[in-house]
Amino acid sequence: MSRGELRVDSIIVQFIYLACVLIFGGLILFLRRKAEGNKSFYKFILILGGMLLAALTFRGAKLFQFDYFFLGNLSVFLLVVLVFELSTRVNGENVSFTKKSIGTIFALLFVNLIIFTSAALYLLKIPLLHALVYAIIISAIEYFMVAELRNEGDSANPFILLIAFLIFGLYDISSTVFLQTLGFFQYLLIGSGMGIAFGILVFKSLKYKKMTWFHEVGLLAAALMVFLFTEYVNGSGLFAVMVMGIFFGNSHVRRKIQLTSFSPFIFKSLEMLIFLFIGFTVSLVFTWHIFWVSLTLFALYLILRFMVIVIINPSYSLKNHVYLTIAPKGMVFAVMILVLSIYLANSATLVMSMTLVLLYSLILSTIFEHLEHKKIKELDKLFAVLERIRFGRKRNLRR
Repeated sequence: MSRGELRVDSIIVQFIYLACVLIFGGLILFLRRKAEGNKSFYKFILILGGMLLAALTFRGAKLFQFDYFFLGNLSVFLLVVLVFELSTRVNGENVSFTKKSIGTIFALLFVNLIIFTSAALYLLKIPLLHALVYAIIISAIEYFMVAELRNEGDSANPFILLIAFLIFGLYDISSTVFLQTLGFFQYLLIGSGMGIAFGILVFKSLKYKKMTWFHEVGLLAAALMVFLFTEYVNGSGLFAVMVMGIFFGNSHVRRKIQLTSFSPFIFKSLEMLIFLFIGFTVSLVFTWHIFWVSLTLFALYLILRFMVIVIINPSYSLKNHVYLTIAPKGMVFAVMILVLSIYLANSATLVMSMTLVLLYSLILSTIFEHLEHKKIKELDKLFAVLERIRFGRKRNLRR
């Protein structure tokens, strides 16, 4: 058998492993829906499930042994799809750019860059570049019980993810300040040009067509193509994908079909793979030092976020301040962990700390979400009792 045939066989095996992981994730999703579990706990279980699959052995060998080259390509694919998905939400119908929302985002970024970066440098003993990326990406949140968080997340998440990777791009350009600045603007300009060009070509072809699942897959393929072409000509592939996503999110095609997100299958598969594969790429070595340091950083992040929210929203109740503060980390934070664990050398401490912070965040939001749902169920029971008192024992009465 030739080496080429061996390589093909290896790729086929990798895709079989991938299919098994997806089936396992689908089973967790099915059980979550049957048990009516909350989203944060579901993501927490996905991470633990990925670690379990990564640890399974058969006759002394790992049952699921993914090639690092395959994992690297898969992580880039997941990153591109996520950026495009998030970018399509940046439109006037989905987010409202008010002074308060913009102020909250920039205030949190500024405070994290100053205080959280310093704390990460001191406690984790990591390079400044790693600490800056940590401070930026920890500002990303997901929707959690309070509707205002959806607006904040949809407005900020794609830009936070982009800024984090642009820092690496700026760091890798040349040594002098002038050439760094010139190269960085060229890097962005190529990205924006490619994003607009591909956007015009793709959406012109979709203008008079009825959108189906096939067209959604085609859009994702176009996003991957624009990323690869832009990176090939030394531009920012992620910026190109984001420009193309925003272009589509504000286009006539998207408004015509009233699309706010991709199909549930695509989105749920994306979510499952991101959280499950953290277990395959992150090797957690639990030491008390990294455990307490990460817990301290997470507590510091919560304190900083709470202070900013209280200052910008002084009229809100304490309960709403708390809910706005504990908004969990989600796919943006998780995909960053996934990519850094594969592509960033000497980042074990950073990745380990970020993974622990993700787990802390999901545990905390799970507790609060459970308490809130319990309260809602009690109110529903009380309402049912009051309804019976009002109507007596007669049933099937419409309100």
